[in-house]
Amino acid sequence: RKVITLAQVPEFPEIKYSLGFRKIIDKETQEAIIEEVKRISYQRNPRIWLGIKWLATYVSIRPGELLQMNEGDIDTRLGYFIVLHTKEGKEKLVPILQEDIETINDLPTGLPAIPFFRHTSGKGGVRAGQRFGNRYLYKWWKKACNNLGIEGVDLYGGTRHSTVTALRKQFSPEQIKAGTMHSTNK
Repeated sequence: RKVITLAQVPEFPEIKYSLGFRKIIDKETQEAIIEEVKRISYQRNPRIWLGIKWLATYVSIRPGELLQMNEGDIDTRLGYFIVLHTKEGKEKLVPILQEDIETINDLPTGLPAIPFFRHTSGKGGVRAGQRFGNRYLYKWWKKACNNLGIEGVDLYGGTRHSTVTALRKQFSPEQIKAGTMHSTNK
């Protein structure tokens, strides 16, 4: 409502900063961590290991999208994940590897509206059948990293980001963009 002249605009200080980078790991280290997650969590709930394995395998699915999946969003007959709750607001279909179809078929199934990534038993205020929280997979990732003496690698950096970075050795940025279903290749 009021016109501000250049003389009235305060001088802003120059702030120096540097962007932080996620720590990534090589494929062998990633596989070792995922195997450690399997070793320490599979008996408790195989979906913990499966969620972390899938974050490293299906890089077109973001962690939040993965945790929002219900039983009915995984079609093993057609071999697709149906990702409904995307950042872009558009559903996406992601093909499932045959080995993962077999693993899914070996798990107990629930009704279509039940969360796929759910707790199997009640413990510490969590009810059986309740959806994993946003940091649940991260907690197990950190336990596995600590067991292996690996420091400074978060779940996103160690799974999705490390996998996509490793793809640079074999594919062009445009091929990676198409495979990860991203709108940019940044």
